[in-house]
Amino acid sequence: MKYILIFFLVPFSFNVFSQEKDSIAIVNLIIDDYTTMGTWNLKRHLENTTKSYLLIEKGEVLNLKMESDYYKRNAHRVIDRKNYFDFKHLRINGNNAYAIYNLKSDITENGILKTYTWIESVIFKKVKRKWKIELIHSTPIEKK
Repeated sequence: MKYILIFFLVPFSFNVFSQEKDSIAIVNLIIDDYTTMGTWNLKRHLENTTKSYLLIEKGEVLNLKMESDYYKRNAHRVIDRKNYFDFKHLRINGNNAYAIYNLKSDITENGILKTYTWIESVIFKKVKRKWKIELIHSTPIEKK
């Protein structure tokens, strides 16, 4: 009986540990990717995303080339960006995952602070054992 119980618990504990490890990797990935927007680090952003990455924002669908052009056009800007994430949901299913979170960003440029808030959903895909961002859908939250 003891061996039967161990037989069932070992795969369960491995799966729980694996999901926890993946959850941490996914959260760290999105935090890291948003850091690239404060430094205009296009190389790092490209490492964080899949080749078919899309951003849906303000009614537009931007592919990776369009977003890369945005990074390049803005690379001269010096900003200080602080991001605050409030994760609401994270689900992992094999090599795919999605997350829903609120994001608040304090962006200071030329001494002027602007605060923005969004609710976002993100689809992740594991590529060669590494999580990458497949799609971000970003909806601004209007101040009341």
